[in-house]
Amino acid sequence: MKKQIVVITLGIASLAAAPAFAQSSSVTLYGILDIGLNHTSNKDGSNLNELRSGNAFSSRFGFRGREDLGSGLSAMFNLESGLSLDTGAASSTFWNRQSWVGVAMQGVGQVTAGLQLPTISDVFVLSASAAYFGNQGAALDGAAAAAGSTAARFNNMIGGIRSVNAIKFNSADFAGFKLGAMTALGEGAATNGRTDSVGLSYGFSQFEAGVAYHRTNCAGGSSCAAGTGDDKITGIGAAYKFGQGGRIGAFMTREKNAKNVLGNDADVMSLMAVVPLSSWTLLAGYQTLNDKSAANQDIKQLNLGVKYLLSKRTELYSLYSAQRVDNGGRASMYGELSSDSKQSQFNVGLRHFF
Repeated sequence: MKKQIVVITLGIASLAAAPAFAQSSSVTLYGILDIGLNHTSNKDGSNLNELRSGNAFSSRFGFRGREDLGSGLSAMFNLESGLSLDTGAASSTFWNRQSWVGVAMQGVGQVTAGLQLPTISDVFVLSASAAYFGNQGAALDGAAAAAGSTAARFNNMIGGIRSVNAIKFNSADFAGFKLGAMTALGEGAATNGRTDSVGLSYGFSQFEAGVAYHRTNCAGGSSCAAGTGDDKITGIGAAYKFGQGGRIGAFMTREKNAKNVLGNDADVMSLMAVVPLSSWTLLAGYQTLNDKSAANQDIKQLNLGVKYLLSKRTELYSLYSAQRVDNGGRASMYGELSSDSKQSQFNVGLRHFF
C-alpha cells in the first residue's frame, strides 16, 4: 500500500565523497484518500447531508525515510500532513500529523524526537488496535468532539492526539514484549504542561495485549492552580486475531482530572470486532463512558460498518454510529454537535491507500 519513489544505493564507486559507513538510503511517499457522503441526524437541531473527507481514516500524505549507517544503526524520519479531500485544503500546520527524526539500533530499539503520538496510543492502536471499533472516526473519548459536547470534556489519548516537543523510545521485540516511553517537554517551567507516557505490549501467536500509563502535568509548575490537577490515564487491553485480518478485542481506560480539570474523571470500556469474509469485512464496536464527575453524563455508543475490497489498495465502505448521553449531556461525533442527547451518523464512501 506504499510506493517507494526514491531508492539510492551507494556502491564502492560512489564512496569517494561519502563516509565509509554509508550503505543505502530510501524515501517513501505514502497516504490515504478517504471521502464519502454522510448524513447526520442532528447538527444544531437539523439534519445535515455533506460530502466529507476522512469518514473512517483521516485523509493524509507523508514521507518517511531511512538511511543505513552501518553496524546495525539507522537514521530515519517521518513527515505527515492531513488534508481535506472535499475542499483540497491542507492543515494550517502543514506537518500536523507527524514531524520527527531519530536513530535506531538493531535489536535494541529506536529514539525519535519531534511531533509524535504518545506511547499510550502506540500500545492500544498499534498493538491491540483499540481504535478500530468498526468506525474509527467516531471512536468515543479521544476522537474529535465539538466544544460543548459531553465527549469533549475527556480525552484518553488513544484517538490521534499528538504531543509536541516529544522524545520517545520504542524498544525492539524481546520474546514478544515491547516497551515504549515518551516525555514531551512543557518548555515553560520545569514541569509546566509536561507529558509523560509509558507502556508495555505483548504479542504471541494470535494474542495481543497491552498496558499503559499517561500523565499530563497541570499548568503552574510544581503546584496546581485551584480547580486543576494532573491528568492521569491508565489503560489495559487485549485482542485475539484470526483469519486474514480478523480481530476481537476489548480495552479500558481510567482517566482522572481529564484535560487538567480537577474531578473530571471517567472510565471508558470498549469492545470491538473485525470479521473478514473474503472480499467483505464486517466491523462492530460498542463503547460506554462512565462519567464520574459531578455532571454524571454517561455516554453509550454503537458503531457498525462494512467494507468491500475493490483491490488491495481501494475499498468501498459504509459506516453507522449512534450515540446517547445521559443527564442532559449533548451528543457529538466527528466534531458535529447535536442540540440534544442523541445523534446518529451514516455514510458511504471510497478509500484508497498508496
